[in-house]
Amino acid sequence: MAQGAELMSKARGIAANDGYFDKSDFKIDLRAKTATCPAGQSIPITLGQVARFNPEKCAACPLRIICTSAALGHGRTLSIAADEPLQRRLRNLSASRSGRASQRQRVTIEHRLAHHAQKQGRFARYLGLRKNLLDSRRHAAILNLEVLHARRAA
Repeated sequence: MAQGAELMSKARGIAANDGYFDKSDFKIDLRAKTATCPAGQSIPITLGQVARFNPEKCAACPLRIICTSAALGHGRTLSIAADEPLQRRLRNLSASRSGRASQRQRVTIEHRLAHHAQKQGRFARYLGLRKNLLDSRRHAAILNLEVLHARRAA
């Protein structure tokens, strides 16, 4: 990270593709900047762009039925996120035992943030950053007082 902080976040999941191949079925080589489909067709990729496979090769492919629902004359597309290397690293972290353990530390923080959002609401209450910052801090102070009250009562 930019200032030495460690990112503790869950990666975005790979979207289900209605029974067709999803992104995880493709071999994406970020160093070589290529994507290879399950049938072996390789294409160049660019981060933050949609990669398009050759429509002629897709039309002749025996795996087309389980790969894409695109009309004939159109090939399979694959969305490559601008932060694809980071997402891949986070997915690998989530798949490991030590990665899941480190992410569990974040659960308490996430619960507090959710509680704060529930109290404050989803939308800004006032016009202007300063008033909304004050409102957010007011809600945070109330939540802290509620925690102190609950600890004292116990």
